[in-house]
Amino acid sequence: MNDKITLKEAIDNVLTCQRENGHPESYLNDLRAKYDRLLKHAEKLGTEYLTEDLIEQFMSDSNNALSGEYLRTRFLSHSRCIRFLGSYFETGAVSIKKHHEPVEENISDGLAEALRLYDRKEAESGLSRASLVKNHRPIRYLLEYMTALGYEQLSDIQAGDTISAIEDMLENHYDPSSLVTAISGMRRFYEMFPELQQFRLEIPARMPRKRTIIDTYTEEEQDRITDRLSSPDISSRDAAICLLSFETGLRSVDICSLRLDDVDWKHSVIHIVQSKTRRPLNLPIRSSYGNAMVDYLLNERPSCGEDYFFLSVHAPYVRLRTTWHIVKKVVSSAGVETRGRLTGTRMFRHNAASTMLRKGVPLPAISEELGHKCQDSTMVYLSTDKETMASLTLPLPKEGDQD
Repeated sequence: MNDKITLKEAIDNVLTCQRENGHPESYLNDLRAKYDRLLKHAEKLGTEYLTEDLIEQFMSDSNNALSGEYLRTRFLSHSRCIRFLGSYFETGAVSIKKHHEPVEENISDGLAEALRLYDRKEAESGLSRASLVKNHRPIRYLLEYMTALGYEQLSDIQAGDTISAIEDMLENHYDPSSLVTAISGMRRFYEMFPELQQFRLEIPARMPRKRTIIDTYTEEEQDRITDRLSSPDISSRDAAICLLSFETGLRSVDICSLRLDDVDWKHSVIHIVQSKTRRPLNLPIRSSYGNAMVDYLLNERPSCGEDYFFLSVHAPYVRLRTTWHIVKKVVSSAGVETRGRLTGTRMFRHNAASTMLRKGVPLPAISEELGHKCQDSTMVYLSTDKETMASLTLPLPKEGDQD
């Protein structure tokens, strides 16, 4: 570790580099909060420098402060902070490239080649980038597990290994409800290669889905968010993004992918093809987020060659990759609790559906506005409407009633 530059100096320089790299203040504030956490660990250890012991303690602090549950996102964000520091110590600058662990490091050559063949076939099917990444991950975990068993080729895999690999994924990478989406990709992988087809029956037909009551905002919390979004302290860009999701339930990926030509101002409609479902969606432009979008275009949006609607605040002006930090900042500043709760456009999406349901909007109309493939996806929001749920319950039988 570097023992010439103090940890605090290095952190200040990393934040300066990231600001010069064009990251918005919201991102820098979030990064600074994580580095404050690192500094607290350093204080406990009595060190002013980045040491191996400090890194180990910081990386082990990956559990939810309330529930104690391991959070992979927290682990990854801590890892990113350490990588930024390592990059600064090594080069005097901070790389803004995403970190990808080479497949060859953890997967044997023969199995890595099978993964590359699978990735190419999946890409040829026309799936979205997000779907390709989602489908790749469980196959990578599967082959990493097989490599750990000492296997070099697909033909080395034996009966029972697939079941053991899935159990390992459930223990270390997924909960059952998350692994549901990986099962179909695993089945396609096994069907691709004759060596694996005999083990297809080891892949379960289904995984148990975890059904929970969806959390939404209370009416008071909704009012606070609405009031906050009308504040002059909120930029037109952030207000437009939040209102667009808050009122329509539009996903973050679709907001980030929105292009200037997708907005038909003449007919007051937004035309998009959803990234998740590849289905077209037409959203009417309401005055609330429409006015904020116009204000952003006229007064805030930087003049550049990018045709994405929403861009980063600082140069280089590029499309947004996520809106999570924008939404979280607005919700938190509105005085709405975010700790231990779903945050971001997913929460806005749930809340939009629940609000429409409480207002009596028919399920088919809600399904159409949210862009669901089928109405069954919308049925889950019934759990958020207590009055409707109460009306569906049967009364308790009175004494003396007969069947």
